[in-house]
Formats: sequence, C-alpha cells, structure tokens
Amino acid sequence: MQRNKIIDIAKGIGIMLVVYTHTKCYAHDAIYIFIMPLFFALSGYFFNEGRTIKENIKNKFNSLIIPYIFYFLLVQCLFILVHKFFYQDIYFAWGMFFKPYWAVGPMWFFWDLFFTSVFFTLIAKVFKKTYLIILLSLIFSIGGYFLSIYKIQIPLYIDSALSMTIFYAFGYLLKKYNVVEKLNTKTSIIIGITSLILYSLAIVFQIVNNTKPNEVPQNYPLFLLSAMGAIMIFLIVCRFIMRFKFISNLLSFYGKESLIIFVFHVFTFYLFCLLFNLDIKNLTYLQGFLITIFALILSMIIGLLQMKYLPIPNLKQMYRYLKETLKTSLK
Repeated sequence: MQRNKIIDIAKGIGIMLVVYTHTKCYAHDAIYIFIMPLFFALSGYFFNEGRTIKENIKNKFNSLIIPYIFYFLLVQCLFILVHKFFYQDIYFAWGMFFKPYWAVGPMWFFWDLFFTSVFFTLIAKVFKKTYLIILLSLIFSIGGYFLSIYKIQIPLYIDSALSMTIFYAFGYLLKKYNVVEKLNTKTSIIIGITSLILYSLAIVFQIVNNTKPNEVPQNYPLFLLSAMGAIMIFLIVCRFIMRFKFISNLLSFYGKESLIIFVFHVFTFYLFCLLFNLDIKNLTYLQGFLITIFALILSMIIGLLQMKYLPIPNLKQMYRYLKETLKTSLK
C-alpha cells in the first residue's frame, strides 16, 4: 500500500508540473528534462510480468487506445461547443486523431505510451534475463535518439516511443528490486546528492528534452543520467511527503486521477482564456500560475462528473450485451 501511495504522490506532483509547463512558467526547460521520462518510468513500474505478450498488449490497448478514442471525441465536442457559445469559429480535422493538437494536444501521450509498452513487453517476454532487458531497452532508445538526430519522424509517435523505452525499463527495475522501499536515510542522501549533481549539470549545459516531437538532447548520456537522477530525487521527496497526511492524501488523489487532468487541462486553458479574453500564447507568468490552478480544479471536476455520468464504454460488456440481444431476437 505504501509503495503504491508513493507512486500516486509522484504522479500527482508530476501531473501538476505537466499542467504548469503547458502555460507560461518558470524553469520550463529544467522540468522538461525529466517530467515525461518520469511518467514512462511510473508506467514501467506497473509492468505485469505474469501476463503473456498478447494479454499485455490487449490490456494496454483497452487502457490507453480505447480511452484515447473516447476522450478525443469528447474533448473535441466540448472544445467546439464552447467556442460556438462564444461565437468563435472552430473546425474539426480528422487528421488530429493521429496527430492531436489544440485542446486534445496532450493526448499524444496515449499513443506514445502504448507503443513504448508494446516494445518493452516484446523485450521483457522474449528475453527474460535482466541484463538483456536493460541492453535491448537501451538499444531501442538509442535507435530513437538517432531518429531524432536525423530528424526522421514515424507516425503515431513511434519514434518517441523508442526513445522512452529505457525509462519504461528503469521503472520496471525500480519495482523489480524494490529500490524505493529499500532506501534508508544514508542511501537516500547519497543517491539524492549524486542525482542532484547530474541534474544540475544538465541545467548548466542547457539540456533540452521535448518528448512529443522526439527532440532528444544531443548530449545523450547526460540526458539519460540526469533524467533518471531527477526521477530518483522525485521518488525520495515523495517518500518524505508521506509523513504529512493531508498533503500526501491530496497529491495521491490527484495522482490516482491524473488521467482526467491530463485529458481535460488544455481544454480548461482555452475556457479560461475565453472567459477573461486572454491570448493563450501570450500569457504572463502570473496568468500562467493562475490558469494552472484553474485547470487543476476544473479538470478534476469535469473528469469526476464524466466518470460518473458518462463513463468510458466497456467494449467487452457491450459485445456480450449485443450478442445476447441478437440471440434473443432470433429465437
């Protein structure tokens, strides 16, 4: 239970930083070094070794692609309706389904994480030994790095998925060896200081990572080490936050519901800008902070209402229902 809560706290802080970095914010590039690698690592933490390749891929399809289709259509409809309400023209392009932008822009992550999960599943299930899993995950990521260097993009963010495979593997290893649980005060200080030095070097050398278009920093070793170091600092801090009940419960709650924040927050940005007649591309730092708070609150409200009154359809149940209905009608 404690382990899961630490991960939920990490997801909670992580999603808040994601929302903040999508506005006008301080330390944008410094946060971008690790923020998306963090989410891939947290996903790798929950990799299920007990499932077959088929079961793992099917599970990820149901938990990522089906919600993607549902939320893509829902957010697009809300986006168009809100703009119509304010008498502003907006259009819908089906090309956005494969390359989302505007209100659905952050949903590229669904495609990226799905393919990263598929790549890692194939690696982990075919090559059982840990050193081979690490080596092949690194090779996949280096492949993504070279695609970035030569500016070769693959549809559905597959190039970015390759680059992120090593971070998914990193999360898997953290879980496999119970690294977070085994950290004591001494090791936390040693790892924390070492990681902080690496992360500081990345900032000094202006390492800039942009996961969506697969813009991987040219100083690849420093990027890997600094991002992994920042993730470790993140988890150590989250473990410390566990001591404070109210804060840990709040962050854990946001972590558990991070999907709906991820899905709705840019839509709430546009709503905020329409309400206060602001240009979303030219916000001040204060406006960026205020819109972050607005988005975190309203996204949660919209998401909780959606889950209660308009849940994601369960395709298996729908199939069974239609099958039984058809059988009954044919009798």
